[in-house]
Amino acid sequence: MSDDELAKDLTLTSALTIGIGTMIGAGIFVLPGTAVQMAGPLSAGAFILGGTIAIFTALSASELGTAMPRSGGAYFYVNRGLGPLFGSVAGWGNWIGLTFASAFYMFGLGEYVNAFVAVPGLALGPLSLSGAKIVALLGGTFFVTVNYVGAKETGKLQNAIVFILLGILTVFTLFGILNADLQTLRPFAPEGITPLLPLTGIIFVSYLGFVQITSVAEEIKNPGRNLPIAIIGSVVIVTVIYALVLLAMLAAVPNEVVAGNDTAVVEVARILIGPIGAAALLFGGLLATASSANASILASSRINFAMGRDKIVSPSLNEVHERFGTPYKSIALTGGLILLFIVVGNLELLATAGSVLHLVVYGLLNIALIVFREGDPADYDPEFTVPFYPFTPILGAVLSFALIAFIEPFVIALCGLFVALALAWYMLYARSRTTREGVLSEYILSRSEEMPDAAVSAATSVAPDGGEYRVMVPLSNPRTEQDLIELASLLAKANDGTVVATHIIQVPDQTPLSADSEQLTRIDAESEKLLRTARDDAETFGADVETKTIVSHRSFEEVFDAARTDKPTWS
Repeated sequence: MSDDELAKDLTLTSALTIGIGTMIGAGIFVLPGTAVQMAGPLSAGAFILGGTIAIFTALSASELGTAMPRSGGAYFYVNRGLGPLFGSVAGWGNWIGLTFASAFYMFGLGEYVNAFVAVPGLALGPLSLSGAKIVALLGGTFFVTVNYVGAKETGKLQNAIVFILLGILTVFTLFGILNADLQTLRPFAPEGITPLLPLTGIIFVSYLGFVQITSVAEEIKNPGRNLPIAIIGSVVIVTVIYALVLLAMLAAVPNEVVAGNDTAVVEVARILIGPIGAAALLFGGLLATASSANASILASSRINFAMGRDKIVSPSLNEVHERFGTPYKSIALTGGLILLFIVVGNLELLATAGSVLHLVVYGLLNIALIVFREGDPADYDPEFTVPFYPFTPILGAVLSFALIAFIEPFVIALCGLFVALALAWYMLYARSRTTREGVLSEYILSRSEEMPDAAVSAATSVAPDGGEYRVMVPLSNPRTEQDLIELASLLAKANDGTVVATHIIQVPDQTPLSADSEQLTRIDAESEKLLRTARDDAETFGADVETKTIVSHRSFEEVFDAARTDKPTWS
């Protein structure tokens, strides 16, 4: 085993519990009251629809995870596939979406504690805090502190939490089925089907987290088989649990007991099982909301780390605490936002905002999969491929974006503001610092002769600058090559930069620019010989060097086009 290779010690069960443990939190313990109030028993259909939409993204995440197991999850795939402009949107969207979700989980925790021990509210001038919010703020502060000082759940503890929750919900569902009266499910859709899609947008926060399994893909045994099963299986299992628990609950008690009750499962358990059942569900709710909040805070720090590594945000955010060994600045900033969202938000707003931002990220992730497939970069070699390509990722992207349209306009506007800020952040800050282009822009710019001018112009206008010192040297004559490379190498070496040796070859208009042209095959061999000499000369002077060949029907104009594409410091 190489020094930087991770031990593959995560079993399929461990990988499944990562996804289930993140998703099974406040979704089933807090949202049933809101869901039933909006749609009655049809609310179970909203959870099934949400799971169906999530499955398409789960399939895409499974392929991407087996191809490129990296920390950062969805952000990494979007950034690498669509480029840092969309990577900025995905990174900020994922990060802020997780802070909204964490605030929502803490709010749910507050509701459960408040149901057990009545916590008085607090008025601070114009600011009024309910008992649930006070508990949420205390819980949020506690879990941010836990992550700040480096305490964390072990894999065995996460497995135990998931199995305890599944056991509690299984017993609860069985009692519901044994006491079921199907008449209580009628009318199944008292408000018609109109609330179905808006409600799906609210409860979609219950399906956040399955993509995080890809972050540990390198540690999973037999990832080509187990990673897709874990990602897709976790979504399927959670969807079935949500639907069964909700239907069993509504079949056992009148809808009025559940509607509008943020701790409905505790009340139903008290009716069906008695005080012991109520205590078990209360404990389950506390465990689920706390575990999900902690997992979300931890995941957000990983996203920040990946963004800092790519210079989308300042790498100083990833500064590690000397004592605790944690990215304390990132965790503190995330914690501050979580506490702010708890103060100014409510349960429905926090859930819906978390859903919208993740739907944006999931839509972009599906598009990134298509780009990887069509661009076919050398390092893309998935062990699992999505079925029915390209219909599966296309449908995943369309459904993710389409669901946003049915969400409260205020929430859409709020999340649209975050997206706009992410785009502005890239253009004003990140573009001048990040260096790596995405597969999409590489695909377009490498085929600039064939692509529409608008596409080439768009790719060029948002391409990362990176602030790197680059000296482009157009080459054509072997007799002058060494002098030009020597001058470029001295400049690059003095500024810790790179020489970009570019061989531009003009061919007659009658010669096709296709890879199967016999003449181009001969030209490629001659170009490789010239560029090999240039590379050797540059390395003699200790300069980093990149080489490329451009075949064009133009020569003089192509020098300027290449300079606009590469944006060198000197050319």
